[in-house]
Amino acid sequence: MGNFTENDYAFASRFKSARRKKRLVKKDFDKQLISIYAREQKLFKDKRDLPLVPLEMPYQQGWVRFFVLREDVLRSPNADFFQNLLTKINTYKYSNAKSFSRKVRKKGKKIIVEEHQELYRVCPLHWNCKKFGLTEKEKIYFTFVVEWSEVFKRFLHYYKFNESWRYVLRVRPNIITHRKAIDEVLESELQWINNRITNYHLRNKINRLKSGRGHYKGYYNEDEKPKYGDPNKNKSLQEFYEDYVDEKRIDYGK
Repeated sequence: MGNFTENDYAFASRFKSARRKKRLVKKDFDKQLISIYAREQKLFKDKRDLPLVPLEMPYQQGWVRFFVLREDVLRSPNADFFQNLLTKINTYKYSNAKSFSRKVRKKGKKIIVEEHQELYRVCPLHWNCKKFGLTEKEKIYFTFVVEWSEVFKRFLHYYKFNESWRYVLRVRPNIITHRKAIDEVLESELQWINNRITNYHLRNKINRLKSGRGHYKGYYNEDEKPKYGDPNKNKSLQEFYEDYVDEKRIDYGK
């Protein structure tokens, strides 16, 4: 056998080191998470593809409000064009009240306010999307808007329809005629996967494996970082003073 020690034999054999064992365990665990994610996405797709089952007794569930062509536009030569565009930017709002109003508290008093509704704001992701289907002629009627949102604390980028006066709101009863088919086996497996991910806090780990980050990226502009979107953020007092002096000099020049 020769003068081999126990360490030499372990080094020359196929025994795994402690570091390699930990790495293999982690790699196997990551593979299990990826397979769970793939199975979850497959089940979600199968659930979306389930057919609609007609109801024996249709019923009304509240009211629905949507946009339709105005009467004068409907009689114009471009009625078909704007009707086709409406199918892409129409929005639907549902409510239990036909007036589409709700109570809000303002200055200690409850007042009735009508719910706001407008045409769909086309995001930059859908602007050149073939599936969304905006033609070059239709894009002429849109304007690119950059607006600061107090809710999301960031700038919103979207394309707004310029001639919204061509459409008016219409209220109709919301009649339920079909329901989604239910697959008990599919629902049971989805619930088991969701319980496992939730109980062991695996969602952030799966997101890091699939997208490289543990949080949702959102609709931020790719050319700028969200925390630098506000022009007055991260400015020093010296920079604020210089801006003030420049504005004062311009005012005196006028």
